[in-house]
Amino acid sequence: MRIETQAQYEAQTAAEIRLAEFLAEQIRNSVTYFGYPEIPQNNDLAILGVSGLAKLHLNNAGDPSIHGNSKMHTKEFEKEVLAFVADLYELENHWGYITSGGTEGNLYGAYMGRDFFKLQDKEPYFLFSESSHYSIPKNAHLLDIKQRKIQSQESGEMSYEHLREVIAEIHAIHSNYGLIINLNIGTTMTGGMDQLSEVQKVLRELGIEQENVFLHADAALMGFIYPFLESKEDLFKNGLSSIAISGHKFPGTIHPCGIFLSSKELQDKTFKKSSWVPYLEVHDTTISGSRNGFLAINFWYIIQKKGIEGFKREAETCIENAIYLYEKLKSFNYPDVAYNPNQIIVTFKKPQDAIVKKYQLATQEDKAHVVVMQHINRHKIDEFCGVLKESTENR
Repeated sequence: MRIETQAQYEAQTAAEIRLAEFLAEQIRNSVTYFGYPEIPQNNDLAILGVSGLAKLHLNNAGDPSIHGNSKMHTKEFEKEVLAFVADLYELENHWGYITSGGTEGNLYGAYMGRDFFKLQDKEPYFLFSESSHYSIPKNAHLLDIKQRKIQSQESGEMSYEHLREVIAEIHAIHSNYGLIINLNIGTTMTGGMDQLSEVQKVLRELGIEQENVFLHADAALMGFIYPFLESKEDLFKNGLSSIAISGHKFPGTIHPCGIFLSSKELQDKTFKKSSWVPYLEVHDTTISGSRNGFLAINFWYIIQKKGIEGFKREAETCIENAIYLYEKLKSFNYPDVAYNPNQIIVTFKKPQDAIVKKYQLATQEDKAHVVVMQHINRHKIDEFCGVLKESTENR
């Protein structure tokens, strides 16, 4: 028995040492985390790790509006998060839920669009630009929806002329169809933003009725920045059907999560026959059954700490710092530097592999980018630019 106890002690000690070493390694990694749109270490949420909530089983199974039999959930916090985001987008009488991330939110948008048209015996077509997130065509494949890829402009924004050609082609060969159109509110690599007004203009000119269109917005990164832009469009007031936003990107939750949001009317119309689960005493309206209730606490707490004014200040600071990075790179003629207005992404020629590895840069062919999140201040930008400048001089 003593040997077993000693063995257990040694195993526990080894595990704790390994975790301590892993923590130190990840803290080092967080210092040069430049290429991906997350905050690698968020002290705003440190209290949650020691609050006692982290050790509880919190399961938000099923629809967030119904608590069900179990009391071990955070649906009251989830509903407050959804209401906050709905207010940001001036969406009255909303429905949504906290997802596992942007991919699930985009999947739900395609799922809702498909079933919206299937109920009307219409053949759905899924249209998305070639600059869309990799989850977009994957989701269409999972849902077995016919898909068409739209060309992109150099900025990453979709080509509205090609959109027109594709829709006209579909219209010419099908009499009973529905269009699920994915809009990017900030593309993954360049931050290009599709304009809802331009898409609606194409639809009007082609004589496409709104009842034959389902418009979903992938706003994974820009979801908490877009409402503060002067150039923003009133998305839901101008025909948007649904939106997906990531929580672990600009809001800054530590654990990957997101939001899907639509109108309650559209949700009820599309999924009026959603399953009632007697075992749970809830409606089965979400993609996953069990959902991590701790994510809602993460999201809710960071909203309480920052509020609308806090998010607005952070958005403005990140955009200003992105412009600062862009101008700094241009000042020493670094190759292929580009920046889309009102964005937090700066693209440039892919640097040496050692720099890509050190700063964990996202690359695509011969391009790389920096996503200027809240943790990337001007001191870090100066240091990064110094490294790039030295690399070009050494060449």
